[in-house]
Amino acid sequence: MADNKDKGSEKTMIITEKVELGERVTSMEPYLIQISGRETGQMHNLTNRTVKIGRDPVAEISVDDPHVSRNHAEIKYEAHDRIVIRDVGSTNGVFVNGTRVTEQTLVDGDKVLVGTRLYFKFAFQDAVDQSYQQNLFRAANIDALTQLYNKKYFIDALSKEFSFSRRNKTPLSLLMMDIDYFKKVNDTYGHMAGDLVLKHVGQYLLKNLRHENIACRYGGEEFAVVLRNTAGDQAALIGERVRAALETETIDFRGTQLRITISVGASTCVGEGYETIEDFIQAADKNLYEAKATGRNRLVWKMAA
Repeated sequence: MADNKDKGSEKTMIITEKVELGERVTSMEPYLIQISGRETGQMHNLTNRTVKIGRDPVAEISVDDPHVSRNHAEIKYEAHDRIVIRDVGSTNGVFVNGTRVTEQTLVDGDKVLVGTRLYFKFAFQDAVDQSYQQNLFRAANIDALTQLYNKKYFIDALSKEFSFSRRNKTPLSLLMMDIDYFKKVNDTYGHMAGDLVLKHVGQYLLKNLRHENIACRYGGEEFAVVLRNTAGDQAALIGERVRAALETETIDFRGTQLRITISVGASTCVGEGYETIEDFIQAADKNLYEAKATGRNRLVWKMAA
């Protein structure tokens, strides 16, 4: 009988341990999940925070949408996991589940509309949900090899920054970078070596550029960097710093030390410098072509006419 009692106690202990583990796994936190627009899938943790939404670049959720006011709404974490959304004087309003509100406590599953087309979902999520949402966002917007943003995200982000620059007459710069003689690396050492080189450049850009500067893999061995509120001379310094740093580094591929260089083309606009983002990109690409045509491993920058 004693043996059976011990076994029963052991079984109870195992069940209790599983319940405790389950409680830890399902620890819930409040999130605002964007379900429309460029940042679809992006999650914003609201724990102990006040999050502002608007066209103001310093807002925690900054959006380039003419239907959203500069300072549109704020979401505030209050005591006991109470999350309150407030309209802070917007033109087009804040809606919760289709009803316009001035102030309202959010509950799990609420759909929030800011302005006329920017949708969010409010939800309490555990670690598994968070990981799932983040993976969806990364799959849609991140280049798997370099871990930089992909071209789709880049075009959307540049469109936003370009509109903001034209509207507010603030400087915007663009760097287009291309790895010199990349085909030779692939032909000599194989595509695994080429992939390693691409990863190396991607990691350098991730680690050495400011968070607000958007770096992406534009395609193949070409990279692009959007420099918000950055004048041409500053952009040239940043591009030159990247070029010079990569020139001095070595990449170990199976015991072989690879050396690479990059060519850089830069363009800058302030307000009406270019009519479209295509013109803006083309100007940087033209300067990149000139850098490669005149010897490679250099930067060419010209101000918009």
